[in-house]
Amino acid sequence: MDEKDSIILRELQKNSRIPTLDLAVMLEVPESDVTKRINSLCQAGILRRCTAVIDYTALGVDEVSVILSLKVTPEKGLGYDGIAEKLARFPQVDSIKLLTGSYDFQITITGKSMAEVSRFIAEQIASIDGIRETMTQIVMRTYKEQGVDMARPGDRDRQLISF
Repeated sequence: MDEKDSIILRELQKNSRIPTLDLAVMLEVPESDVTKRINSLCQAGILRRCTAVIDYTALGVDEVSVILSLKVTPEKGLGYDGIAEKLARFPQVDSIKLLTGSYDFQITITGKSMAEVSRFIAEQIASIDGIRETMTQIVMRTYKEQGVDMARPGDRDRQLISF
């Protein structure tokens, strides 16, 4: 991996739809070289996926997101990885992070309602062997997501959450 690969990654992170021709002009290389570099970064597992950041509020979609902090007992022989693998199997789980401090994991969960998310946590997450304690925080509003400013000028309303 060299400086050109780093630039490609940085630009794709800003805008995953940037045309390869634009990248080629920026790097002063043939477009085919950019395509080969992107393919190599994918094959090496460095570039995992190019995604879109969607403002669901602007779409009128009322989803609920929570940040769930977990205290766990690591699995014998697998440590924290075993629990992380179990958590990763659920499509409701958007992210899993191993932390230092009072809690071991921070996971982000999204659902259609608070009742759905609560039921999922109680029935699926809390029942996993090794999970000792959970703390749930409701995301009231997202101001920035994956480096993208999500705030709208003049929009000061907080998301209404019903239980």
